[in-house]
Amino acid sequence: MQGQAPSMIKPAMISGVAFGVAGAVPIINWINCACCALIIACGFLAAFLQSQQCKTAGFPFGPGPGAQVGLLSGLVYGVVTSIVSTVLNMALGLGDWQEVLDQLEEVSTMDPEMLDQINRFMETTGPTVMVLFGLFMALLLGALFATVGGLIGGSVFRAAPPTPGAAPQPGEPQSPPPPVRPGL
Repeated sequence: MQGQAPSMIKPAMISGVAFGVAGAVPIINWINCACCALIIACGFLAAFLQSQQCKTAGFPFGPGPGAQVGLLSGLVYGVVTSIVSTVLNMALGLGDWQEVLDQLEEVSTMDPEMLDQINRFMETTGPTVMVLFGLFMALLLGALFATVGGLIGGSVFRAAPPTPGAAPQPGEPQSPPPPVRPGL
């Protein structure tokens, strides 16, 4: 990949899958209640991983590429968390709509006609509409908040391209460039 910036796919996949699985686990996903912290961390980690690749390859890295890799990781997060949470809900029996309907029936202020419409809707569509709605929301929130995390990560892990010439040793202060003298 001579002359090209490192691919954003690997950092986005690593971060999106790791945080997508964490975002689907029932108790861990409560961290997202704190301003979507898991999703922001997803973009932040992707920006960190991308900055390391850019530093190794000698390419600049900043908020723009950070936001891009954050967006990509947020989309991966949305797909992964939707799939994993659907599988977990089916395996563990979470989100059973019959229980929700039973609880709604117990509420005395609930209009029986409205309850009947909800019941018919759930019988005709099944969980498919809810899964698709969950996927849409996960993609939307993942893209939005992971981009913010990537933008923050791009600012924190900003890296300039290497300057030509001899690199100073670690810990050694850099000397300023010599002054430019106009020609006589």
